Amino acid sequence: MHLRSKSKNSIAPLALFGILLVSSPGCSLEAKPAPEALKLGGGTPLAKPPAAAQALSEAFVEVAKAVQPAVVSIYTTRMVNSPAMNMFPFLFGPQGPDDPDPRSVPKQKQEGGGSGFIINDQGYVMTNAHVAKDQDEIQVELSDRTRFPAKVIGIDEKTDVAVLKIDPGTRKLAVAAFGNSDEIQIGEWVLAIGNPFLFRNTVTAGIVSAKGRNQTGGDGYADHIQTDAAVNPGNSGGPLVNLRGEVVGINSSIWTRSGGYQGISFAIPIKLATRIASDLIAQGKVVRGWLGLSIADLDADLAEALGIPGRNGTRVEQVVPGSPAEKAGFLAGDVVLELDGRIITGAADLRNHVAAHRPGEKVEVKFLRDGVEKSVQVELGTLPGDEVASGTQKEDKPDASPKNEAVSKAFGLRLKDLDRKTAEDLGLSKGQDAVMIIGIEAGSPAEEKGLRPGTAILQWSIDRKPQAAKNAASVAKALDKLPAGASVAFKLATKDRVWLEGLRGAGAK
Repeated sequence: MHLRSKSKNSIAPLALFGILLVSSPGCSLEAKPAPEALKLGGGTPLAKPPAAAQALSEAFVEVAKAVQPAVVSIYTTRMVNSPAMNMFPFLFGPQGPDDPDPRSVPKQKQEGGGSGFIINDQGYVMTNAHVAKDQDEIQVELSDRTRFPAKVIGIDEKTDVAVLKIDPGTRKLAVAAFGNSDEIQIGEWVLAIGNPFLFRNTVTAGIVSAKGRNQTGGDGYADHIQTDAAVNPGNSGGPLVNLRGEVVGINSSIWTRSGGYQGISFAIPIKLATRIASDLIAQGKVVRGWLGLSIADLDADLAEALGIPGRNGTRVEQVVPGSPAEKAGFLAGDVVLELDGRIITGAADLRNHVAAHRPGEKVEVKFLRDGVEKSVQVELGTLPGDEVASGTQKEDKPDASPKNEAVSKAFGLRLKDLDRKTAEDLGLSKGQDAVMIIGIEAGSPAEEKGLRPGTAILQWSIDRKPQAAKNAASVAKALDKLPAGASVAFKLATKDRVWLEGLRGAGAK
């Protein structure tokens, strides 16, 4: 195609490969300035940054410089089944005659990573159990990118702590400094250092959001520090440090719906981790203290009935025969309030703090029994295994021909006097006051709490003033005279257990 210009000075377009090029004979380009004349970033900075902000920034810098040499990146390798295998026969059908035998399919290498930190100059490294577990090969990389093969010294899955060992030869290693995790305060600044998504030597900052978190799932000894410092996959096992450069925790897990950081992360207190690491290095296993109680949290009604603020404490449901707790005189129905002067916030809290002690150590336990606070010193034993789990217990069947009955409408309880045979079947001592629950009213407070016929009431109390369950009539009458909505602590028993339960009455009707 021939393109013709309309005048000599007009713009002449040229179609070339579908691109329209435009030129003008009369157009000239401006001269480019010299690079030094551009004056990029020539704005006016603050004459002086705020002193507090500058001091905090400098503190972060100094902490990072001090701690990073002791932080390591961990790289793991293990052999796993090939994903090409038919792992989902319910989707793709059963193994066919021409499909390869799964046992003959070659395994493939799976690589992963995490973080850790050096805990002494002999080359011991602390990290998470879930980083080191079931790995065929582990490499530890120092901050200067020098790598060493590592061997696993010990793993404690219940606390998610592991210890590795490298051989540094004559090299002098930087060692992390430990702080006191009991002394950290909510709102205190902390830094997380590690290897998130394999981005080595990453430093993030946040504050301590909460302490004593045990809602992180699993059956381990969770007593975590919660922080909003950004922690992501790969940070596991790295240190959480305070502004003195002291390790106060091991970053271990996050709460997330996306798989990544969402503002809530958890760290294992270094005090607990140090105790675990010492056992793993010295003995190759962890030996925990043991009290011998089956325990459960207090609900709001029971706490109110007993006059315990904040639902602190934990109720004793069973005492293990022959245990330190039995020798110390604990009974089902006691409520543990303190351990060595520290308020117990719930069942998990007591479990964690007992396990943090070594067998043979003595602890002072404050507890509530029949409205009276008592203290006893207990020498802890050795944990023989997992604690006796509380849960659904076998219940006795009520008498088929009830007599001497009474009903508490306020609590929805149909009661009867306890005969001698039933008392013996329940294992109650001779002369023990008790009444039997033989019916539960639909929609009542008793039904809401899950009480069932066949359970005996040994006593009930308000404001720590226990009342004996003399007979069905007196118990029902007294309960229905209480103010509407009153919270009552009931001491209950079946053949297998004795426990406390709090019920809030609907009021006399």
